[in-house]
Amino acid sequence: MDTLEGIAREIEFYDRYMEKLRRQIDAAQRELARISRLKQQKVMELARLKKARRVTAV
Repeated sequence: MDTLEGIAREIEFYDRYMEKLRRQIDAAQRELARISRLKQQKVMELARLKKARRVTAV
């Protein structure tokens, strides 16, 4: 009986750990999407500034 209870507790532990990892992965994916949007905004801003500089220099 002890072995069965031990295995059941181990399975519960793995279930909780998997759920924790899923939450961390979800949070990391949201953060990655946020940073990707910020980077894209900066890339567009840089392109706009370079274009404005070229127009002014001409």
